[in-house]
Amino acid sequence: MTRNEEYQALLTELEHTPVELEGTVQKALARERASRRKRRAFGLSATGLAACFAGFVLLVNLSVPFARACGNIPVLRELAKAVAWSPSLSAAVENEYVQPMGQSQTVNGITATIEYVIVDQKQLNIFFTLSADGYDNLTAEMPRYEPEQVCSTIGCDWNQPPGTLLNVTLDYGEGNVPDSFTMTFGVTTYVEPDRSAAPEASTTSYEDEMLEPVEEEKPDYLAEFTFTLEFDPQFTAKGEIVPVNQTFTLDGQSLTVTEVEVYPTHVRVNVSDDPANTAWLKGLEFYLENEDGERFKPISNGVSASGDPDSPANVSFRLESPYFADSQHLTLHVTGAEWLDKDLERVRVDLAHRTAERLPEGVIFQSAEKRDGGWVLTFRVKQRKENHTHQVWYSTFYDEEGNQYEANRRGTTTDGSGYFEEMLPLPDYQEDVVWLQPTYSRTTTEITPITIPIK
Repeated sequence: MTRNEEYQALLTELEHTPVELEGTVQKALARERASRRKRRAFGLSATGLAACFAGFVLLVNLSVPFARACGNIPVLRELAKAVAWSPSLSAAVENEYVQPMGQSQTVNGITATIEYVIVDQKQLNIFFTLSADGYDNLTAEMPRYEPEQVCSTIGCDWNQPPGTLLNVTLDYGEGNVPDSFTMTFGVTTYVEPDRSAAPEASTTSYEDEMLEPVEEEKPDYLAEFTFTLEFDPQFTAKGEIVPVNQTFTLDGQSLTVTEVEVYPTHVRVNVSDDPANTAWLKGLEFYLENEDGERFKPISNGVSASGDPDSPANVSFRLESPYFADSQHLTLHVTGAEWLDKDLERVRVDLAHRTAERLPEGVIFQSAEKRDGGWVLTFRVKQRKENHTHQVWYSTFYDEEGNQYEANRRGTTTDGSGYFEEMLPLPDYQEDVVWLQPTYSRTTTEITPITIPIK
């Protein structure tokens, strides 16, 4: 029996219940379908592991047959847990939008199995397990692909117990998901250091450690696996491009929503700006809404936007998908934006006098300390959300002559005051003036959302 046949057999098995529960499945599914749209409006929050379990518990409690299926079929149970953080992927699983793979290899006593993929024209989610005796945890290092894939890749969680269903996501920009490719990855394990002996006193300060060069360590692989993955065209062809071409003004800047791409795994809202604008668009606060009032929010765990290679602007923004919601009408609501003013693409900082000519909104220059290995700068930054930090500076910086340097580390700390501190080391830098690159300069909030009909 092939993996596809096995998967269909499992789905068929779910339709059979004991005599005393005859009709329960149909009734439960009817309730599930009737309430699905309303429930999804309050969707699963993908902000962490707690939300993942909460989403899974919600699904199990609302669907008796699904709970029974999850109890009897371990892989499907783990797949449901693995996608609970994503409303789009959860909807894909609910609607049987899953391609079983069932490829398995064993090397050095470790078995790797590619279980399923959830794939469309622009995104590929690979679900696999690593199993072995004698290990507390197993991790797949970042895969290599042949041919090389031009995409953004999000690796799997590390330090997971053997048998955990792991996930790697490939998000494609200009190109599409190919028909097939070869994936190679090494497997490692994390061993807790022995702390039984008294630790030696360190004479190196945290600031000096931040200035030290970052050494890339080659992982010690326990095993290495190569799989050839082929994707069913019925999945990779799925997607819809909706022309919009509607211009709106936000904080004095003119923007045009050119088109919206709707895929089973996500939505892309593509935006162009007016050359006369005084600021680059860096982020959008927005959501989609259908005729039933169901909202589809920005991606919060994964690729959320992609940029323009010819400017600092972001031009494509990601949302959760209404693909399986049977929406006849969609409206985009824009509630805010993040900008980078064109005259603030670089900020001059006088390190010797601890001053800066201009700084991004909500940022205070707190300290600059010169050490043997370079400078260490500290900034105090206002939080946008409770217990939430954001990146203020890019890693590239410049001297007065325009020579380029790289900062390979940064650190952030919070103290519950509504602010956080960002520490930026400038390794091997001894000049008294530096030019930094901010990731943004200011934000805008719209009290009355700007509405744009999509379809």
